[in-house]
Amino acid sequence: MIIALFGFILFFITVLQAFMPKFLKPTEAFGVYVPDSHTKDPEVVKLINRYTTVVLTFGMIIFVVYLWWALTQNPAEETFALVSVGVQFTTLFVSIGYYFIMHLRMKKLKETQGWLSGKSEVRVVDVRFQEKLKLIPRVIFIIPMIVTVGLIIYTFMKYDQLPEMIPTHWGPTGEADAFSEKTYFSVIAMPLILLVMQGMFLLMSEGMKFSGARLNPANKKTSLTQQLAFRKYTSLLALFITIGITLMMGYFHLQTIHPEISSSIIMWVLPLIFLLLTFTVIGIYTIKVGQSGSRLNVGGNSTTLENKIAVDEDRYWKGGLFYLNKNDPSIMVEKRFGVGWTLNFAHPISWIVLLLPLLLIFGIIFLL
Repeated sequence: MIIALFGFILFFITVLQAFMPKFLKPTEAFGVYVPDSHTKDPEVVKLINRYTTVVLTFGMIIFVVYLWWALTQNPAEETFALVSVGVQFTTLFVSIGYYFIMHLRMKKLKETQGWLSGKSEVRVVDVRFQEKLKLIPRVIFIIPMIVTVGLIIYTFMKYDQLPEMIPTHWGPTGEADAFSEKTYFSVIAMPLILLVMQGMFLLMSEGMKFSGARLNPANKKTSLTQQLAFRKYTSLLALFITIGITLMMGYFHLQTIHPEISSSIIMWVLPLIFLLLTFTVIGIYTIKVGQSGSRLNVGGNSTTLENKIAVDEDRYWKGGLFYLNKNDPSIMVEKRFGVGWTLNFAHPISWIVLLLPLLLIFGIIFLL
């Protein structure tokens, strides 16, 4: 079953990375802005198809070799885990490396063919965009956080009944394989980490309210509707993951307080179910919604504005992946390659949003 899990993750990563260019806005290819009039150019389509073919072929070869090795060589548990994680990262690194090659080729194609020549750049805004947003209310995200705070209080109430050694890690079989001495800090370490993770998803949902919408001047009505839907579904995805993490980590913690509910089978199956459900939901979200809601069929295209294109922001995107624009007040911006959000790294608060949760989590782990 563990082989099936790691195999599924590897297969999911391969397929998602290979077909990623097809899930993005037509006006963005490999992190490069493409005017509407050139999205169907044969050279553009050719580069996208080539990326999909190369990444998918390489990933499938790795996938088959990995399964053959795992099923025939009977590796030790530690070796199996290391190799499994290694092949996943290898697949990611290869796809990212090939992405950068395609990024450079797309930039060169754009320059040599003069896609922006004779075009006027315009920025389309909707002053009522924030009013039209229908995100999950903040209070819904706060409820799991209140539950976690209650779990921390309950843990202190049961402190004297807790074992002298607190489990901090569980192996593939669901059995605890790492422990920490009981202290007032160690007994609430897991709920504290959970609280930080819940806060991260709350901030992601709230951050979408203040992120500027990049509307396409060629079809303002359609892109506006897609933008609103994209943010609504992203907020729902964040809530789904928040609830899943809360249920899983909440059970992990409660079984330490109440050993009678502990079960190695549940400890093994619960993360498996969480991972499978999360990957499935992310896959559906990516295929059905796409970046900026580009795969949503909302109809109602507005009249194309001749010789008008969206503002070319390529200069703010380093490698098409990292956004740095000190003139943009947005902390969060939509990715150019990948479905979801990234940070405006030229905004000081972005570094706080990125580093503070990581420092808190690593600090908690280090102090155990």
